[in-house]
Amino acid sequence: MSAGPGTLLSPIRPVRPFDRDTMAAMPVAHHPSVPASRETAPRIVLADRGDALVSHLSRAMHERFRVVAQIDAEITQAERLLVAATTFRPRRRAWIELFHKSNLAVSLRSRRAAQTLGDVDVPFDVVFQTHALFELTDPRAVLYIDCTHRQSADQWPDWNPLRGAALERWFLRERRQYHSAAHLFAFSEETRDSLVDYYQVPADRVTVVGAGCNFGTMPEVDLERRRAAPPTVLFIGNDFERKGGLQLLKAFRLVREQVPTARLLIVGTPHPIPPQDGVEAIGRVDGRDAMSRLYEEASVFCLPSFFDPFPLVLMEAMAHRLPCVVTSTCGVPEIVVDGETGVMVPRDDAMVPSVAATLTELLLDPARAAQLGDAGRQRVEERFLWSHVIDRMTPVLAAMAPQRR
Repeated sequence: MSAGPGTLLSPIRPVRPFDRDTMAAMPVAHHPSVPASRETAPRIVLADRGDALVSHLSRAMHERFRVVAQIDAEITQAERLLVAATTFRPRRRAWIELFHKSNLAVSLRSRRAAQTLGDVDVPFDVVFQTHALFELTDPRAVLYIDCTHRQSADQWPDWNPLRGAALERWFLRERRQYHSAAHLFAFSEETRDSLVDYYQVPADRVTVVGAGCNFGTMPEVDLERRRAAPPTVLFIGNDFERKGGLQLLKAFRLVREQVPTARLLIVGTPHPIPPQDGVEAIGRVDGRDAMSRLYEEASVFCLPSFFDPFPLVLMEAMAHRLPCVVTSTCGVPEIVVDGETGVMVPRDDAMVPSVAATLTELLLDPARAAQLGDAGRQRVEERFLWSHVIDRMTPVLAAMAPQRR
């Protein structure tokens, strides 16, 4: 996820203790088994720099373990200005990626993380860090990683603005960080393979755990609303080009030749969308209820990404009983099962006609679309709640707690 120049002056979140009362009041869709004795559960400090998944992950961690503190490693406003000045480029996209991948920003976050961790005045067994954009030297640190820089550099070069010595420093820092961590939790098998094969982390120190759906409770889907809507393809994504938006527009022209009443809803992207018959560019949508209505009006969800580490939006679509048309990139095949919960299309020159043919088929066969959507909902309920992720993390984290009497 990128932090762009448009957000450079946004206020930072304060360093905070873990708010047990607020999190305990949140509804959950799946209650994991709490350890028989909380005295034997590991005491965990959560470390992050802000992310859409953090609050839901924190809630699930609190359900299972004893979260004693939560530290914020994000840099201050003055430091953000400094990083912005040192990474400035006239082209906005280049500036965004250089800001996000700045070695200076990593150093500043690492310093802030060390300082705030030093202020934790209660005993703890584990420091649980989300993503690797700052470095902790505490031997009790574990990392939760969506993708490595090697993966993104190889598959989507726009995410690799560094060159020469700066790029080498980034890779060396990553390697050092991965090797010094007590354990690594990878979102996907591909990320695990990158950690083991490229960064040479011992395989027994990496566990694939996936990610969870960012819902307090699973959504109730108004299927009558869906049946009353025109045949609709839904796309949600900020990075329009990386997520295959341009190819989807081309494919949708072919869809309209077969399904003249079809529409394509494009949500979340600031990318200017050229006028096209049947296409509605909605922009950003605030509020869970508004998003749920868009999911309910859709017949199929399409995300033909060229590179996508582990798109949580697919789990949201599946939770709303939508079939997903996707490409086989990074962790996507672990979310969407081809032919069971959705359809995989190629990322090569055949993408546009394949997307068009698949969308046309599903729009003209609502029964098949519903079958895939129901299977997707079941897969989320059985595998992609945050409590399931914690289930997969528990053996490693529990083993890090000393035996206490």
